[in-house]
Amino acid sequence: MTNDKRVIGNKGEMPWGRMLRDLEYFKKLTMGFPVVVGYNTLVSISEMSRRSTNLLPGRTLCVLTRDQNKLTRFTDCIWLPDVMSVINLSQRIRVFIAGGENVYRQFIDLPEVRTIYMTRIIANYHGDTFFPNYSADDWLTIQRENHAVSEKNKHPLIFETLIRRK
Repeated sequence: MTNDKRVIGNKGEMPWGRMLRDLEYFKKLTMGFPVVVGYNTLVSISEMSRRSTNLLPGRTLCVLTRDQNKLTRFTDCIWLPDVMSVINLSQRIRVFIAGGENVYRQFIDLPEVRTIYMTRIIANYHGDTFFPNYSADDWLTIQRENHAVSEKNKHPLIFETLIRRK
């Protein structure tokens, strides 16, 4: 999720709060698949849901961190120590990378990353965490779905699917 300035977070939270339409979209995309996050994103998800287990029901939550001991209270998360372990996993099953900034940066330019599912929030928010720049020449938008303000989202949203050009 990002706004026009590529903001994805501020002080460990999504600055726009919970947007039900986007959360439903994320759940629909990722259901049944591993979701890879960094430790800070894991903590944010935990704080948002007010629990430390079963954070993404129906999905395996994998945490990319060098320090396995950080996961002590997150007993149902899978530890992945490095990018190569994620790539190895992705050779067996579809894997979703769900942030934060540092995790996105590690994956955005890898040839194994072939699809970006992007939610664009049409609003202006300040942040300290950003989705990385990527070359528009390397990606082709194959789907764009607009959503007006509603009871499920306080700002207009655009769901985009981009695929890597060969």
